[in-house]
Amino acid sequence: MKTKIKRLFIALCGTIMVCSGSMGMIARAQENVETLILSPYQELTGDNIGHGIYDISGNRSEKAVTLSDCTIGISVNANGVKGSITTGSTVTASKIGVENIRVEKYVNGKWTLVGTHSGDYVTNSNDYAMNVSTSSAEKGVQYRISCTHYAILNGVRHELFNVTNGISY
Repeated sequence: MKTKIKRLFIALCGTIMVCSGSMGMIARAQENVETLILSPYQELTGDNIGHGIYDISGNRSEKAVTLSDCTIGISVNANGVKGSITTGSTVTASKIGVENIRVEKYVNGKWTLVGTHSGDYVTNSNDYAMNVSTSSAEKGVQYRISCTHYAILNGVRHELFNVTNGISY
């Protein structure tokens, strides 16, 4: 029960963080976050790799109806920021996906929006994966990716806000 309350608290805090201040930042977005491939999650390679703080492990043998395999991988190099995102569930979801994807960079002591992507979903599946990227990144600047993993399971929406630590090259 404590785990469920913690997850709900984290999701609520994440939603508040995403909603607060997002209106003014969107107008200053410098580039679009592009969808690369709608495919299975691919572990990112290289020296500057990070993962989501609130990743959920992939134990799909659980009896509970819940999210599973929710992860974000991030890598940053001279070619840009790349993210690989996956959302899973323990049962077949009527709708499962990722939404509110944000790429931010750390400038002057605060996270500044670089780009957004609305996300996407599939129906009647127990997993969804997508890759996103930007076309450039500045050397020595930290970047992070955040998103909301979600699924409609037995008519109930389950969601998890997730964010990576800052990564630079």
